[in-house]
Amino acid sequence: MRRRLRSAALLALVMVPAAVASAEPLVTVEPVTLLENGGIAGCGLTSTVTGGASSAIGEVIAFRDGDRTAFAVRARPSTATSEAIRSVRLATASHDTAALFPPSKTLGDGIVETRTVLEGFSGSSFAQELMVMGGRFEIVTTAGETIAYDLPRPMPHRVRQAYLNCAGDLFRPEAD
Repeated sequence: MRRRLRSAALLALVMVPAAVASAEPLVTVEPVTLLENGGIAGCGLTSTVTGGASSAIGEVIAFRDGDRTAFAVRARPSTATSEAIRSVRLATASHDTAALFPPSKTLGDGIVETRTVLEGFSGSSFAQELMVMGGRFEIVTTAGETIAYDLPRPMPHRVRQAYLNCAGDLFRPEAD
């Protein structure tokens, strides 16, 4: 009996580090609505990844650019002690900012962004894929570390609902 208990205790000690090492990072996603002068200026989502040695915030925001849609993909450190960000990439099932967007630029306050207008069906399919099939953020720090994480698929209902409501108002014709 004593030998069995000792074996069980040793087995438990061996298994704990493996379980801890394989723990997935925690990703939270929330809707974002940007306001400017009382009107909607942008719609999207913000995601925060924590766990392991690194954490970061990734964002996707749609803006109105005349009658077109511009998308911004952003990243920033999640805390004042987090590594500064050098670049951000977001890939969905058939869209990749590394191919469709210009290189990332530093905006200030630790924010790094890549932004472009996606013409025609590309913009709506990018948003649809992101909301339904998720995507993968790859955020590179100035120390060369890559923080990669998957967004939920599909996005939580509250995120999809808020985005669709906001995007409808973003492109609603203004009352005269």
